[in-house]
Amino acid sequence: MNQQRSGQQRSGQQRSNQQRSTQNPRRRPRRVRRTQSADTVWKGLVIALIVFVVLASGNMGASAEGMPLGWQRSVAVATSGIIDRLTNLVSLNRPYDWAAQQLGVEQKNADFEFPDTKKPAPETAVTTTTLPPVRVPTPANPLNVVVAGDSTAKALGDMLKSSVTDIPELSITNYGKVSTGLARSDYFNWGARMQEIVATDAPEVTLFMVGANDGQSILEGDGTVVAQYGSAEWEEQYRARIAGIMDLNQGQGRRLIWVGEPNVANPDIQQAVQTGNRIAQEEATTRPWVSYFDVAKLVAGPDGNFADYITLPDGSTARCYAGDGVHLSVKCMNLVMDNLVPTLTGLYGATP
Repeated sequence: MNQQRSGQQRSGQQRSNQQRSTQNPRRRPRRVRRTQSADTVWKGLVIALIVFVVLASGNMGASAEGMPLGWQRSVAVATSGIIDRLTNLVSLNRPYDWAAQQLGVEQKNADFEFPDTKKPAPETAVTTTTLPPVRVPTPANPLNVVVAGDSTAKALGDMLKSSVTDIPELSITNYGKVSTGLARSDYFNWGARMQEIVATDAPEVTLFMVGANDGQSILEGDGTVVAQYGSAEWEEQYRARIAGIMDLNQGQGRRLIWVGEPNVANPDIQQAVQTGNRIAQEEATTRPWVSYFDVAKLVAGPDGNFADYITLPDGSTARCYAGDGVHLSVKCMNLVMDNLVPTLTGLYGATP
């Protein structure tokens, strides 16, 4: 009898425990995420910034030199120069300098000189009637096309590569470089770079596009100011550089397509763009191996000038520019490709 009562008591206690367990489920231990204090984060960011400044002191100096002339540039050049000399003293920036050298970041080439466009053309100069035809490419041996210039050229080259994936007869190499142009050879020397591209890549067709960064004084590779922006000498010097790029692409059946910059929203940049486009068109007419591709005309508004929105050939309306009012939107870049790709394939008589 006692054993039966004891068993009933244990059974009752178990049921009671189960009920309490069901009513009050056991809580899982709360995970506490460990965070750093604001002071620690701030100090870490400062240290990271200091490390970056030390390692990339040389590149900071180059970026400062690329700024438009003025007191801001003078201060930036002086400050970056002091930092670079200190880091050079203890060799802290050697890893970055080595990587930059391997990647070809340094492009000053102060000794480079453009071809003298004032010299009389030699008797063997190519004329309109003797210009060799462009080689007919094949998928196994595609036409070697190089794109070069500023950030607008870089965007153009990227879009061109994706637009000709179904045309195996075209091989596109994109050498566009952000923040460059023809005015500041002390920052990036496109003349010297183009000479190198022609020698090493042997392009059969080159597309060149600059101008949006050239509304500033013209400097030689060694930093010598040769013409102040807005002066008559500026246009003369800029014309010589445009002509020089064209002449570097002369010979051996090469073709150069000078791609004009689109109109832009910023009035100061627009003045440089319009001047550069006009000069390029004028110089192209005197060189049978050069043709001018007018992007500004393709994306112009009803009055022929800058327009943020344009009407496409299919009647739809598209915003034509990115937020900076300089670089084209995807829709308007596609419009450019609809005209540029046939221009390329038309050089050897094909249709896309």
